[in-house]
Amino acid sequence: MPEWKELSLFIGDSFGPLHSARKPHYYEKAFSKVKNQTAVGEASTAYLFDEAAPKIIKEQLGTIRIIIILRDPVAMSYSLYNHQLRKEGETIENFEEALAKEEDRQKDPEFRNKCYGWHANYYYYQRGLYYHQVKRYLDTFGKENVRIIIFEEFVDEALNMAQSIYRFLRVDDSFVPEIKIHNPGGGIFNIPRFWQDVGLFLKTFQFVFSRNLIKKVPHLLRNIGRKPPQPIDEDTAKKLRNIFYEDICRLERLIGKDLSVWKN
Repeated sequence: MPEWKELSLFIGDSFGPLHSARKPHYYEKAFSKVKNQTAVGEASTAYLFDEAAPKIIKEQLGTIRIIIILRDPVAMSYSLYNHQLRKEGETIENFEEALAKEEDRQKDPEFRNKCYGWHANYYYYQRGLYYHQVKRYLDTFGKENVRIIIFEEFVDEALNMAQSIYRFLRVDDSFVPEIKIHNPGGGIFNIPRFWQDVGLFLKTFQFVFSRNLIKKVPHLLRNIGRKPPQPIDEDTAKKLRNIFYEDICRLERLIGKDLSVWKN
């Protein structure tokens, strides 16, 4: 796995994630240290939401093994909102108001062009509708080549889940990884991680020589003194859970897994 996360090369959306590897050369460079490894991969969350991604991935890489990690959609939606508010370009200070604005944002072609970063990162509700997103991968690669991981189960049984993933990838499942939080949320800027990132030069170049610099700096300055996010409002969480309920039920039937933990 390269240190550069969110390479996002294989998506059909021309507006794509901000720090993606926009050219095959940059993508290949991220794997420059690869020698004779049994399995090689990368992690890009954009691949799940982008409708064209499964087809593009298969066309470019063939029938490969896919791992999808799904988090409680209510928790994911609120976490994505706080990430956008603290680190990206979200200007609406209230989660409920941002949710109410989502449909207008999706319909507005100017929003895609003018927002900071990838427009899909502002679709907090739509990103949590997993059924169709997962189905695209099952239909494209076959169930035998797609491993669905429930985030909450992974947290509770990290070692067992990691070793099951090793078996899925057909690598040595006796390896014991270091289990810790590698990318804690809530911070504004992780300096050590920034300087260790193999894609640092490209990301910095894209940032400095683009329209995003003008938008990003004032946003970061506004957030320097921001306190950590509060838990989601209980009424808002309940409303969201009710809205997500049918999609969760369809997902349960699709992947043959009990997702009661997301319904309560």
